[in-house]
Amino acid sequence: MRFFSMRRLGRKTRRSDGQALVEFALLVPLLALIALGIIEFGRIWMTMNVLASAAREGARIAAVTSPDQARVQTAVENMLNAADITGATITTTGPNSDNEVTVRVQIDYTVITGSFVPGLNSTMQFSRSVVMHWEG
Repeated sequence: MRFFSMRRLGRKTRRSDGQALVEFALLVPLLALIALGIIEFGRIWMTMNVLASAAREGARIAAVTSPDQARVQTAVENMLNAADITGATITTTGPNSDNEVTVRVQIDYTVITGSFVPGLNSTMQFSRSVVMHWEG
């Protein structure tokens, strides 16, 4: 009798052998989507921080020079090149009536996960600007 109950137990487990595989197949796309979202968010966060730092460095140069557009451009591009960011538009304005200079850095950000995430555009436009008091 004991042999018979073990055989019956074995049959029940054989019927659910593929259950784990099916559950895994259902969860893999969701886990991949979450992982890609984390990667993309990290890239966006890093890019925005680099843009802010580059704009700040350019504004610092502009605040202590006349502002010298060539020096501002070089300082901002050096910061961006260190992070492997290319194709930026750098705009320097001022000094205005309040003796403030503004440096704006703008890029077209290419999304690497755009083809995997529905509804996510392939490019986005990011910009950061910094205003500093002109010391000239």
